[in-house]
Amino acid sequence: MKAEKSDSIHIVDLENFNSFKKSIKFILDDIVSKLYDDNKQLIRVKKSPQSIENLKRIIHTAIAISNKKGYAVMSIRELSAVSSLSIGALYAYFPSKDELLHIIQQYGRSSVEKVLSETLVHASSSKDKLYNFIRAHIFISEVLKDWFYFSYMETRYFTGSEYNKTIEGELLTESLIKDIIENGIKNNEFRSDIQASLIASISKAMLQDWYLKRWKYTKRGVTPDEYALECFKMLYNYIKL
Repeated sequence: MKAEKSDSIHIVDLENFNSFKKSIKFILDDIVSKLYDDNKQLIRVKKSPQSIENLKRIIHTAIAISNKKGYAVMSIRELSAVSSLSIGALYAYFPSKDELLHIIQQYGRSSVEKVLSETLVHASSSKDKLYNFIRAHIFISEVLKDWFYFSYMETRYFTGSEYNKTIEGELLTESLIKDIIENGIKNNEFRSDIQASLIASISKAMLQDWYLKRWKYTKRGVTPDEYALECFKMLYNYIKL
């Protein structure tokens, strides 16, 4: 059930996790570049390949530190030391930790939305859409596992728009699964006696378990491909006609 190629410059390849990692690199680079453009009112450094690499380093370093001790505790001085960028250089990319948080969350959300939306386009049947969606979600959460963990664990400390956007992102995943199931019911591919919204919620929990308890699957030697396939089979075998 490999996604068909399109005329897009960068295609999400779902054949296996390794091919996905190769295809997603270019997409993530494009997202960071767009992130730079979207936040040019904050970033006071001229856009260049080096400045884009610096922004990527800032994002991933801040996430790594936060996942060890918490975003609220992380200091700009510590971020400077770990990222090897001066405090002055850091402030040229963001004026405050609140703005850095905005950039981090924007990066993660844009990446996930881009990947999930594209994988749904390259499938015709509801079965294939469900297959693609689950694989894409597991694969992107593996590539960006630190961001997924960060976003989940830090949500309780978010306020205002960042909190609302994070909750919306959680609900979006469920909504997309629900739509796939409802369309499958409508097209006589799935059973009509199931609760699409409840199944979508349960499915979201399975997807979350992959990145929230990653250590468990690492210890058992479970690969992203294996986990994604088993999630799909469990869900599809229950809802199919």
